[in-house]
Amino acid sequence: MNAVRGTVRACGGRQGYVMVTMILSLTVLLSFLGLGIDVGYEEYVKTRMQAAADAAAVGGAQELRASGSTNLVTAAKGDAAANGFTDGSNGVAITVNNPPATGYSTADSTAVEVLISQSVPTFFMELIGISSGTVRARSVARLGSGPTCFYALDPAVSGAFSVSGGVTVQINCGVAVDSSSATALSVSGGSHATATYFDVTGNATVYGGSSISPAPVTGVMASSDPFSSLPKPSVGGCDYTSKSIGNGNSATLSPGTYCKGIAVNGGSHVTFNPGTYILKGGGLVLSNGSTITGAGVTFFNTAATGYSYGAITLNGGTTVTLSAPTTGSLAGILFFQDPSVGAAAASSFSNGASAIMNGTLYFPTTALTFMGGSSSAYTIIVADTVNFSGGATLNNNYSSLPGGSPVKGGATLSE
Repeated sequence: MNAVRGTVRACGGRQGYVMVTMILSLTVLLSFLGLGIDVGYEEYVKTRMQAAADAAAVGGAQELRASGSTNLVTAAKGDAAANGFTDGSNGVAITVNNPPATGYSTADSTAVEVLISQSVPTFFMELIGISSGTVRARSVARLGSGPTCFYALDPAVSGAFSVSGGVTVQINCGVAVDSSSATALSVSGGSHATATYFDVTGNATVYGGSSISPAPVTGVMASSDPFSSLPKPSVGGCDYTSKSIGNGNSATLSPGTYCKGIAVNGGSHVTFNPGTYILKGGGLVLSNGSTITGAGVTFFNTAATGYSYGAITLNGGTTVTLSAPTTGSLAGILFFQDPSVGAAAASSFSNGASAIMNGTLYFPTTALTFMGGSSSAYTIIVADTVNFSGGATLNNNYSSLPGGSPVKGGATLSE
């Protein structure tokens, strides 16, 4: 009988051990199941959040292209909200940075970074003291280089884009001519013009043994000014007045406001230190075999009461080696005519092969005459009208600009 009771007790002990083991195992299995469910839910939220961050970054970049940075943050957060994540609601926090604060594009002023985070409650992990987890998503979109580098903005004038005198003009990107005139684009006198494409709102005329390639596409919708939202530099008092360098002298100039302009003549040589030069009336005149050089410079040409607008005139027989800034709000902008200036004297760049100008020539309300060589890495022209008085080549190598061409195309995800 004692042996039987001992056997019963041994079996009962084993049964209790099995029961405890089963309970412990079931607890562990349920914990893993709960962990899997909670992690799966967070991954589901993460997937939706990443899609919202991507949409917000692209939307912010597109807003930057269309209207500048003023409403960029609002636009990006609006796109995130449209995709289910509203800043300040349900534990959602959204940060928009332009340029990005982290990553590979911190120097790119055309890039938009969107960071989204949200505290997500757990379902099963709360049983072991973990009541929530934070889900995060990050996306960066940037504006790519636009395919057009030449714009003639006048809506009606004849010859808004004109080439004459037997010259050859090669434009290694697209041309947009906004004039609705029957002769909006004119190539004559044995001249030749080539580009990636010619989009003309009105019509084109080619005669006198001339040629144009490819054939222009006419009747297209007018393009908008790609720099309409470009921020204008602030214009203060006069740092210098009627600055003139002549008689073969050499000088180094610094950024500032130059009232009544700058004149360089008589075989002189002027070096411009990096920065923004405000030409408050008077413009810039280079003549008589003189030379100007400068890297990282922008010339903002404007006028004011008592200071009449003056054209930019870089005459033949002179030497120009200038390049625009590579970063900042004026990246890629070399000459910037104040859009508030009405119709005024035409500017002239007629240095021929001796001119190296890496940057944009922006003259939105005034005419431009251009004759330049082929040594510049890139030259962008945006003007009311443009007449080519000599041979020219406009290149499109934007490798010196971290953000690519200042004329922007569509937004693409980059990080």
